Amino acid sequence: MKADLHSHTIYSDGIYSVYDLVVMAKEKEMDIIGITDHDNLDSYNAYLEVKDKLPIKVLIGVELSTWYMGENVHILGYFYNNCNPGSELITFLKDMKNKRIIRAKKMIANLKECFDIEVDYDDISSKYKEIIARPHIAREISEKYNMPLNEVFNKYLSNKSPAFVATSNTSVKEAIDLLHRNNAIAVWAHPVHNKGKFNDLDIINMGIDGLEANYPDNTKEDTIYYKDLCKKYNLLCTGGSDFHDHISHSEVGTSFIEDEDIDKLLNKLNIEK
Repeated sequence: MKADLHSHTIYSDGIYSVYDLVVMAKEKEMDIIGITDHDNLDSYNAYLEVKDKLPIKVLIGVELSTWYMGENVHILGYFYNNCNPGSELITFLKDMKNKRIIRAKKMIANLKECFDIEVDYDDISSKYKEIIARPHIAREISEKYNMPLNEVFNKYLSNKSPAFVATSNTSVKEAIDLLHRNNAIAVWAHPVHNKGKFNDLDIINMGIDGLEANYPDNTKEDTIYYKDLCKKYNLLCTGGSDFHDHISHSEVGTSFIEDEDIDKLLNKLNIEK
């Protein structure tokens, strides 16, 4: 069995519906796909509407944006019994949705002020199902100014850009504890993105349940290192493509986990194979 446990839909900054994403994952020979939209669980209702038509198993999760030592750290939440979040988390995610709207408008204003790049929030919002995130803005700039998407993101919307605005000031520890209190486990998403920024044990000692050890940006040595950390500290070993679209991120199925690691995760979550 193969499981790609990190992907995004139109309910955050992906380009596919839940159904179309799952069908694509099946075509890529995945047996399980994890849907982990940013700071919301809106894909869950869409999943329920098409559940009986889906060709493979779906795990509904969430990706929370947090901060540690001035670095953006993403935490993936996966739910016991496949999506039964507590009310505290639901309230938190509703607040995050409002913050993301404010953030998008501020970044658009910053783009005009810092780079004389002009795009309209309402125009962008009319094209997408959910709140506007950086990839939505990047796609609009790319189309309007005829620039490669990756160039737009790196030059104008990266964390180091003067136009950048943080989603929230939630700490890693706060996010891990929030997930634990609300029927979910916490997995450190793409730890390779934080490589060398701080001691990895800092995050492990906060109570993280697993590491995304298989990830497209890893070197072979990175993957070995993170798998060894999982084994040494008795953590779940997960993996995923982080699929958003066909340009800015890797394709579905590029990274995944297999048999034993899948069994450990599903057993932890009380989900049947």
